Amino acid sequence: MFICRWLVYFVIYSFLGWIYETIVCTIRWKRWENRGFLYGPICPIYGTGAVGSMIAIDLITKNGGSYTWWGVFICSVLGSAVLEFSTHWLLEKFFHARWWDYSYMPLNIQGRVCLPFSLAFGLAGIVIVYVTNPFVYMITEWISPIGYEIMGLAFMGIIGMDVALTASALAHFNVYISDAQEELNTHMERFVDSVGEKGSQMKLKILEEKEKFSVEYLSAKVSAMTPMARQALKRMVGYSGKRGGMKLSRSHIIEFMKEHRTHEDKS
Repeated sequence: MFICRWLVYFVIYSFLGWIYETIVCTIRWKRWENRGFLYGPICPIYGTGAVGSMIAIDLITKNGGSYTWWGVFICSVLGSAVLEFSTHWLLEKFFHARWWDYSYMPLNIQGRVCLPFSLAFGLAGIVIVYVTNPFVYMITEWISPIGYEIMGLAFMGIIGMDVALTASALAHFNVYISDAQEELNTHMERFVDSVGEKGSQMKLKILEEKEKFSVEYLSAKVSAMTPMARQALKRMVGYSGKRGGMKLSRSHIIEFMKEHRTHEDKS
């Protein structure tokens, strides 16, 4: 029951995190953004951070300790930075994709974390500990031990299926990218042989042709993807192929989606 109870809290905070991310990103991009790593309306990183803080507070109070608001703030800043950086690194290592990028923000580390957002998460930690946690405890106090077990097992099954579907979709996307990389290499070899200019002019033409081919080829490939793979693609903000391979920005990804909708309208 203990694990199931924390799993229920994890889902609650993951859902609240999804709401926050969706609202912020929709405002930023001025279009509907269904945020998160998984298909369902949850952002696991928020649930992990919130439940981690709840467990830490429980351990402190049960052992007769106390905490202060500034202590919560500092721990939340440091904890969120470690959690974001490690999660970003793991997702990029396994899926070669990025779901957030702070490169445009000041005082960022490899685009994975940045001081402004870490400070914001520090403030959020204070709100969670002093406001949200008591509210969550209050609205869940009616749940019986067996209720936690049933809900926990149900959530575990749903999240497990979601993770499996997401991983499968991203694996398919990686296959498309690998094919595109091979096609790109072949195309660029022919293009270089056909270009007469030398020096900087040739370099510029090569870069232009590389980006043009990447966008056109992958835009066509998007139509052949499964709906789940396209859904996974829409949630990325960037992609870097293996061993320095093909790189895609968010503008490329948005362009793929536009091209796909255009093909659907014509068919």
